[in-house]
Amino acid sequence: MNKRIEKKIQAAKDEVSVLENSLSGTLQSIRPPSEVMLRLQERIGKLEPNRIAKRISAWELSIITAGAVMSVAMLILTLARALFYFFSRQKKQRA
Repeated sequence: MNKRIEKKIQAAKDEVSVLENSLSGTLQSIRPPSEVMLRLQERIGKLEPNRIAKRISAWELSIITAGAVMSVAMLILTLARALFYFFSRQKKQRA
C-alpha cells in the first residue's frame, strides 16, 4: 500500500480510538432514584389491562386502520404497475 494512505488510515484509527475512549466514559448507565422507581411501580401495578387497552380510543384505532388499509392499497397498486410495466415491455420487445 501507499505510505500516505497507510498514514491516513492509522490517523483515522487513532481518532476513532480517542473518540471511543471519551464516549465510553460519557455514556455510562445511571440508576434512577429509588423513590421514582417505587412511584412508577405503584402506578403500573394499579393499572388494569382493560384500562390500558381503553387508552387507545376509537378514533385513534380508526386512524391506524385507515393508514394500514391505505398502505396495503399502495403496495398492491405499486406491484400491479410493476407487473404491467414488466409484461408490456416484454411484448414490445417480441414485436
